[in-house]
Amino acid sequence: MSIVHPELYTAGIKCLKALNDHADSIHKGEALPALLKLWSSPFTAITAISNRDTPHHRDNGSAHEWLDILVALGDYDNGQIEFPGLGMRFKYDPGTVVAFTGRVLRHGANCPGDRACIVHHMKERVVEELGITKPSWVNQSSYSRYSD
Repeated sequence: MSIVHPELYTAGIKCLKALNDHADSIHKGEALPALLKLWSSPFTAITAISNRDTPHHRDNGSAHEWLDILVALGDYDNGQIEFPGLGMRFKYDPGTVVAFTGRVLRHGANCPGDRACIVHHMKERVVEELGITKPSWVNQSSYSRYSD
């Protein structure tokens, strides 16, 4: 995430720090400090999908401007991820990593065989509740600080 959407990565890290610093103010947050020591992702949510094709859909929990990252795993060939609104279909075999805005782009996947998908995403409500500045669209200016 630090490469494909640096501002979202920074917001994710700020969320983790805020959660750690204020765990006592979070409802049922007693175990949060211990869990955060194990959580190694700047994303606020990770979803595992196992042996299931996903019909075309949009993801509602994230902001329109934010990227989700999907990681395809398993033992199969000829997997496909499709973006019907764009008229595009891509190979989606094990080891494939895809980053896109799941709230905007309707998408679905079909992978025959033993398969899993790990979806890394940010929950807009978490960012808002923690008072973290909401990241905007990633664009060329997101990388200008690295070009000097």
